[in-house]
Amino acid sequence: MATMVIGSKTGIFHLNKTLWKCRTELGSDVVIDVEDFSFFLHKFPLMNASPVLRKLIGKNSHEEHNHCNFTLHEIPGGPHSFEHAVKFCYGEKFELTSSNVVPILCAAYYLDMNEDYMAGNLISQAENFLSNKVLSNWKESITALLSCEPVFNFSEKIDVVSKCLDSLACKVTYGKLSYPPTKPSWNGIVYADAPPLKLKGTDLNWWHDDVSSLSLPLFKRLIGLLGAKGHDPENISSAVIYYWNKVHPGLVLDSTGVYVDDLRILLEEMVALLPVQKGVTPTKTLLSMLSTSLMYNASSACIESLEKRIGAQLDESTLEDLLVPNLQGPNQPNHASSKKNESKYDMDCIQRIIEQFVEENLNVTKTSNLQDDENPMEAQSHELNKVAAVAKLVDEYLMKISTEAHLDFRQFQSLAGAIPASARSSNDDLYYAIDVYLQYHADLSEQQKEQLCQLVDMRKLSRDACRHVALNEKLPLRVVVKVLFIELIHLKSSLGEHEAEALIGPELTAEIETETENEIDNSGRREMLWQRLKLHRNYETLKKLIKKLEKAKEARKNWSISFCKNMESVRIFKMLPASRGQQDAA
Repeated sequence: MATMVIGSKTGIFHLNKTLWKCRTELGSDVVIDVEDFSFFLHKFPLMNASPVLRKLIGKNSHEEHNHCNFTLHEIPGGPHSFEHAVKFCYGEKFELTSSNVVPILCAAYYLDMNEDYMAGNLISQAENFLSNKVLSNWKESITALLSCEPVFNFSEKIDVVSKCLDSLACKVTYGKLSYPPTKPSWNGIVYADAPPLKLKGTDLNWWHDDVSSLSLPLFKRLIGLLGAKGHDPENISSAVIYYWNKVHPGLVLDSTGVYVDDLRILLEEMVALLPVQKGVTPTKTLLSMLSTSLMYNASSACIESLEKRIGAQLDESTLEDLLVPNLQGPNQPNHASSKKNESKYDMDCIQRIIEQFVEENLNVTKTSNLQDDENPMEAQSHELNKVAAVAKLVDEYLMKISTEAHLDFRQFQSLAGAIPASARSSNDDLYYAIDVYLQYHADLSEQQKEQLCQLVDMRKLSRDACRHVALNEKLPLRVVVKVLFIELIHLKSSLGEHEAEALIGPELTAEIETETENEIDNSGRREMLWQRLKLHRNYETLKKLIKKLEKAKEARKNWSISFCKNMESVRIFKMLPASRGQQDAA
């Protein structure tokens, strides 16, 4: 720890319980009360160093016995700081440290112990020590800033808090040896150094634990300074999360079982401190903070902010992340009749997050071609891939919650329709989620079932899913007919109308085309129709395979002919030199 010794005398004062007295032959002629302590002192050394004490002594002295007594009510740092100021006046030896320099400096300013009144006065010596020994070191700066807490208002007034915070912010951004940012130059003129380079590397979280010891107001100001200096927002986000994780476990329930307001306020402040840049705070962390916000009944602004942040980067989430418990805040009224309050998960919250993601990413996709990007098509494809990933995630979420007994129809319909149909390359997962929901909610009307099925693009179902639809007795017949009609269209487009009728029969073809619901109302006829359609698919596959085999056979035949011709040419070529040799011999 940095120290600076002031004064040289020893043994001048001694403390007797709450009484400070001088060990001198000369009796005291002034008594100054500071809180519960009384200081028996002498006028001359006090008046020689402090104009404030000089004025108070003159005001409270009595001419008849030349003795005075008064009280210092508001001296910052209380009797401990005043003790050091008095020792300075008497030349008593004491040490300045990073933990006491701020209260002593505040007391010196309160007593106006400046350089104009006396050369080498306490203010100048304390400020020199603070600037040169304390603020140039990270740990000492932290200690000094913590010592500002008991004298916060006065230390703020003399700008000590700002200097400590600026020292810390510079060290975090540019390195531990980057403060002070100015240096004296020729002829006493101070020139600013060139802007230092910002720190880079992997170990950028070295400062998180130290600053977590700061009070919330000081921590907020430090984070604000870091943002103003352009510090890495991801590193700032990590510091905020570290502070939250370290501080909030110490806040517990009160005697009534209700969470204290301090925890809710702390959470709201932490959310407000998180950088606004997209992606700098992990989605898992945001979702965890959202769950906590709902538990502690945080403000609507706090919850909305978290939902928007999560929605902007929902593609980074997993199914487990979306399973936000349905937690009623302690001050929230209990609506026992509401199904939503009886649900296991908070689905309204997730729906707002999904809608936020879709709104933001679809807007980006629509405007991406209007921007001067280097690769606008690539950027648009990236955004569409993100929406597709979220669509798959939402389908998994629907499958998970579809078994919820308290999940009403409107809630499930809204969640299923939150992602536009164009965002899904396949509708299999959505269909299977709806199927499970119908299984666990058998009391739905035919109209409600049809409304859910309208969310599924039957043209984007796989072969297995289409077969499941065709044989699914839980679905309205109109939906089944629609799937079969789509298959018939595919059949006709590949075989032709007459061949298709020959394959599945004119009677069933007519049933599908007219969407008659009273002729295919049993699973047996559906299975028969489906097997015929499947037979067509197999027939088409076989035809393609035969064509490939024929092409391969033809290619092999051509290769064999070509090979034979080449071999004949080689044989003729080899015979030519022999013929020439025979002619030469003759």
